[in-house]
Amino acid sequence: MPERLKNLLYSIMGRGTWRQVVRMNVSLILSGIVATAIHLDEPVWALITSVIVITQSRLTQTLSTGREQIVGTLIGAAAGMSAIALEQYTSLSVGMVFWVMLMPLAVLVALRPKMRVAIVTLMVVLLFPATGEPFSRPLQRIASIMTGVVVSFAVSFFVLRGEARREVLGNAASLLRRLSDLLSGALQNHPDHDALATVDTMCRSLLQDMNDGVQEAEVEHPASLAKHDPLVLRLPGLLRRIRSDAIFIARAGTEGETAHTGDILAHERDMLVDVLGQMAARCDRLAATRRGHTLPDDDMRPLLDRLEQQEGEHWTPVMRFAVGLLHADMRLAVRNIWSDGRTDDGPFPLDGHPMVAEAGFEPAGKAASVPMPEGRGRPSS
Repeated sequence: MPERLKNLLYSIMGRGTWRQVVRMNVSLILSGIVATAIHLDEPVWALITSVIVITQSRLTQTLSTGREQIVGTLIGAAAGMSAIALEQYTSLSVGMVFWVMLMPLAVLVALRPKMRVAIVTLMVVLLFPATGEPFSRPLQRIASIMTGVVVSFAVSFFVLRGEARREVLGNAASLLRRLSDLLSGALQNHPDHDALATVDTMCRSLLQDMNDGVQEAEVEHPASLAKHDPLVLRLPGLLRRIRSDAIFIARAGTEGETAHTGDILAHERDMLVDVLGQMAARCDRLAATRRGHTLPDDDMRPLLDRLEQQEGEHWTPVMRFAVGLLHADMRLAVRNIWSDGRTDDGPFPLDGHPMVAEAGFEPAGKAASVPMPEGRGRPSS
């Protein structure tokens, strides 16, 4: 088998694409069966709606799209029935009443773009040819659209739904490895600004994926996530803090701080890479376990001891401060990861951290300063 085809198949299986393929086919089949069973004249609209809704990969996206379909369908149906009434009881042509009803919908869509399905519904109700009583046409098509939405919701909830918890933990492991790359590159004599910016872009993307995963987990387990899986809820904030500290160190490094320390940072660099690697491996192991299953925490104490030490007597004050803050935040993350988030250590929510602001690498001459919270001083990066 060619290597490219192998990589494609691995990507499909690894990303869960096959799940989406199965879900889409199940949704189409069930929509057709249900529409036929309740004797809808035009079941094709149920199939079309089902495809629109089920193509969303996340449950939150499916719910949002389905809600938009329902509201837009009702608005478009009201406009369509009004247009049919105008056509029946006035001398206006179909084309004329269509444009009359289109104008207010166009204004609505300009204000609320997600309501564009209202215009589609108006076209489906009014312009597509059909037989039978004039007012039975919109009712049949509305029923078909609603059937597609309801079936898609059911399939999204019950057929091969991916577990958001595993996704969050898997992305956390990937993010920790990217942060390891970022710090490894930053704690060099001559850091590569462009390479660090590239790694940071990947870190931001993974953080966004984690936030999306947490939203998904909250939909899967409403009102119980904080109680039964607090680590998933806390991880994005914890790793955002570490990423902000790493950015501060990297910016200090690219502005010449590491040039004053030379190889003295090598030990610190190797230690951070090792600890972040162990944190990533722990997240991978948690992702492979069932929700509620705990892992032994025998190796947590040595990690905390390593992070308590800081050999920085010959470092610049800026670098010593930055690395010290990174150590503190990594200790907080270790305690949470090794206890599945069931710890009172650390401030939650994490809004008070001085580096939570979205700092990053900027083009030369546009370096972003990091705002310092009231009552807590910190050197600008």
